[in-house]
Amino acid sequence: MRPLIAIAVNTLFAVLLLATPLHAAKVEQVWNLDGHEKPSADFFAESIQRLADLPGFQCRFDQLMVFSDGGGQNFSGQVALLKPKRFRWSYEKPYEQLYIGDGSVIWHYEPDLMQAERLSDLEQVDPAVMQLLDGRVSVKDVEVMSEAFDSEHAIRRYQVRIRDSADVWLGFNKQGDLVSIERKDLLGNSNRMRLSACSYVAPSPNLFSFTPPEGVDLLDLRSANRE
Repeated sequence: MRPLIAIAVNTLFAVLLLATPLHAAKVEQVWNLDGHEKPSADFFAESIQRLADLPGFQCRFDQLMVFSDGGGQNFSGQVALLKPKRFRWSYEKPYEQLYIGDGSVIWHYEPDLMQAERLSDLEQVDPAVMQLLDGRVSVKDVEVMSEAFDSEHAIRRYQVRIRDSADVWLGFNKQGDLVSIERKDLLGNSNRMRLSACSYVAPSPNLFSFTPPEGVDLLDLRSANRE
């Protein structure tokens, strides 16, 4: 696995609109929803519940890794999720790379290296955020630490703690769709991602199956492989 992509996946489900630093956000008057101002707590609870009720979704993502040494790297691609526990992260830039979880096995495939890995878990992914995306997190599992409104992008942002995980910023648009997430790791690296062009129709289960092409080098890195 290439070093930069490995770092990106280490905080894969951490994201926010790329141009909005945390310190610049400020709390402002909220928007009208259906002609009525809705209390922030209600809006947040309904947005989390809406995410939990979705059978699956597909979105485009644009991701920015900002490293503690001042460097950075941009990534982009497509993400799809089908409950329970099936996901597909397809990186298009800066080069192709694919993560597919079929509910039991996770595949990591790099076509230009002709290499595929089988994983039993994806330790690099924040498990709490993965559970949020997969609908396994309810409002009672989320503690809201602070709140801000990004008037430039019309996004309401919440700094939250999901169960015992590290703090993460979640951003929702006016419709209550999750459009951004951001968090920093222990080394001070920031992972920001924007979700766009989302479809909330459940993807086909066929999208989450993978057969390594002929001639690909296979590595079995599953923990169950030690049984």
